[in-house]
Amino acid sequence: MDLMGMVGQAIASSETEASNDLMGQVLGALNQAPVENNKIGGIASAVQSVLQQKGDAGALMGILQAVAATGAVEKLLKSEQVTAIAQKVGVEPAAVQAVTPLIAQFLTKGSNAKGGGLLQKVLSGEVDLGQMAGMIGMASKFL
Repeated sequence: MDLMGMVGQAIASSETEASNDLMGQVLGALNQAPVENNKIGGIASAVQSVLQQKGDAGALMGILQAVAATGAVEKLLKSEQVTAIAQKVGVEPAAVQAVTPLIAQFLTKGSNAKGGGLLQKVLSGEVDLGQMAGMIGMASKFL
């Protein structure tokens, strides 16, 4: 199964709160983000690394929901992590703080309360968030 198929399967699971137009919403929001499309993939990859270090999907769900709902990026990333990601990707720290809640929203809506679904696939490396963001950015050029 390809990357989009795995994400679609995780989002379509009856246990997740994702709606059919989630991809459209995320795509629209990412296109409005104050950062170039090709940089979003780098931010997403860096956020995935942080999530994988923290490990347990169930424990991460509450944090990700808080980030998605309130934009409180500091619940997930320390300020030095935000700065390091920004330097690595070549963007302003504000761009990292703008994109991270969108990534969190994408993950929580595609996962259930126990963190199963999309978040589990991201943590296991089965779905690469950076590639996913890159595909969304590429697709947006044709929409």
